[in-house]
Amino acid sequence: MALKVIKYPDPILRKRCQTVDKISKEVVDLVDDMIETMKAEEGLGLAANQIGRDFQVFVLNVTPHEDTPTPSVFINPEILNHDGAVIEEEGCLSFPELYLKITRYKTVRLHAKNLHNEDIIYETSGLLARAIQHEVDHLNGIVFIDRAEEDDEKVVQDYLEANKTKAGDK
Repeated sequence: MALKVIKYPDPILRKRCQTVDKISKEVVDLVDDMIETMKAEEGLGLAANQIGRDFQVFVLNVTPHEDTPTPSVFINPEILNHDGAVIEEEGCLSFPELYLKITRYKTVRLHAKNLHNEDIIYETSGLLARAIQHEVDHLNGIVFIDRAEEDDEKVVQDYLEANKTKAGDK
């Protein structure tokens, strides 16, 4: 079932998520909900803490340019190596309508477990490399505003101030 995406400044977004020790029914159900939520929100990726869960799990649409998303699951992900750097615009489901220029590695090589507790190595570049880095950051309690380019600092401050006011009105 699609769940509500947690918005900043909820403290769980700043928490390093716990390692998954066992692929339990709870983890499988969580992944199903995360995939449904990612699709419903039309996101490229979603980390467990973005739906309020404290697990080192993220899902990613590995076919972002196709009509039907093909989701993949990454459990206890770790970036093994990376190369190059590129600055591009990025958004985040936990920061609706905010887009910032972020420097990320051009290519990444990731190790993780899948839902069958098998080791996977995922090598990619471009948009998917960017999305992986974004989601791994989430699992480590880092949000994308932390990586904003210096010339976007005012945009971030204005966004946070506007959303603090909205939160206070509710």
